[in-house]
Amino acid sequence: MKILWKYIFKELFGPFLFGLAVITFVLLMDYILDVLDKIISKGLAIPVVLEVFALSLAWMLALSIPMAVLIAALMGYGRMSSDSEVIAFKSCGISLINMMIPGLIMGFILAVFLVWFNDRVLPESNHRARMLMSDITRKKPTWSLEENIFLDYFKGYHILAKSVNSETSKIGDITILEHKNPNAPRTITAEDGEIEFSEDGSILIMNLYNGEMHEPDPENPNRYRRVNFKKQTLIIEGSSTELVRSTSGSRGDREMPIKMMIDKNKKYHEKIKSSQAKIDSLVKLKLNSLLSIPQEKKELARIKIKRPSMKNASKWTKDLLSIVDFESKNIRTYKRQINSRNVEIHKKFSIPVACIAFILIGAPLGVMTRKGGMATSVGLSLLFFIIYWAFLIGGEELADRMYISGAMAMWLPNIIIGGAGIILTYIVNKKTTIEGLWFIFKPLPGHKK
Repeated sequence: MKILWKYIFKELFGPFLFGLAVITFVLLMDYILDVLDKIISKGLAIPVVLEVFALSLAWMLALSIPMAVLIAALMGYGRMSSDSEVIAFKSCGISLINMMIPGLIMGFILAVFLVWFNDRVLPESNHRARMLMSDITRKKPTWSLEENIFLDYFKGYHILAKSVNSETSKIGDITILEHKNPNAPRTITAEDGEIEFSEDGSILIMNLYNGEMHEPDPENPNRYRRVNFKKQTLIIEGSSTELVRSTSGSRGDREMPIKMMIDKNKKYHEKIKSSQAKIDSLVKLKLNSLLSIPQEKKELARIKIKRPSMKNASKWTKDLLSIVDFESKNIRTYKRQINSRNVEIHKKFSIPVACIAFILIGAPLGVMTRKGGMATSVGLSLLFFIIYWAFLIGGEELADRMYISGAMAMWLPNIIIGGAGIILTYIVNKKTTIEGLWFIFKPLPGHKK
């Protein structure tokens, strides 16, 4: 049996690596196309670009590993079935269930690894990737001043220089359109000038010589004034192109480990208890005050609610109801936050366990599609993974709307896929030779078409 298990492990391991490489490559290419324009326009250094992709690999692996398991099961067991090895094993008294044990062990090992990965590596990678992308978004794109081309990099300015000396930073025949204030635009011209930067590179300093400045007269819009100057210094902020890295920031649900999310939920449970206690206390005081119980007078004063008279009882009741309604809305918000966070907690376990569910569905399907080859295996993998992901996303949406619990939302896809796999395993295990799913519709003996 050990030799058989070792052989099946070998048959599954190759397709698993192949599927992992292909799926990760596809996800990576899709991600590159999505962020490539942003990265190129910012003029990032190669190490920063590599860091962006390295941090993004974490969520890609969290998705590609379960899908690669499904491809491995379909291709591995399908190859053994196409070479009649499954029939040979069954003739030796080895059932399909026994043949699936190595795959289930492989799925279990990968599931354990993914639980650790999703809890320790993935949240930190997601957090660092989000922070880095935020820093990249804030980074100014690279810029350069070219001859006879308007530069519109700086907000509120359009700069044109007909001659540029990049070695000495001297420019000539300059025209600057300043429109920081739409009601008072200015046009500045100069024969020559020079460019320099502040020490931190965030301010551009333009020293202009022998020029004119034209601007509308603030007192009379129908007139404008012209000012001649021998030297004019123009200060323009926001010229830095350096990437400023953030060191800390708040974390979203997908950037938290399990313990952090559980602690957050505990705080929300405490807030729910506090709001419920406040509602109970207010309702109790309301009833006691209407019954004119004297011992509640001090308590009413303590929470700054005056004991109502018959004239203002209606207003007092409306105020009380508004407070109760406010606390009730808070409770619903807290419960929604808890359920949303429970979704992420259970997702860290349910997606890894999908490795086992995919073995259960992939092994019998691989035997059934014995002659399908790689194309059929990849196609079926995509089909079942899309079905699985549709259930996962739909369940998450229902959980966010408080229709179902977070646990049910995340575990229902595994239950459906795994349950279907168990049924198919039972059917295939009872059949000695299976050409495909069409055997179900095989005509009965003696039946004429």
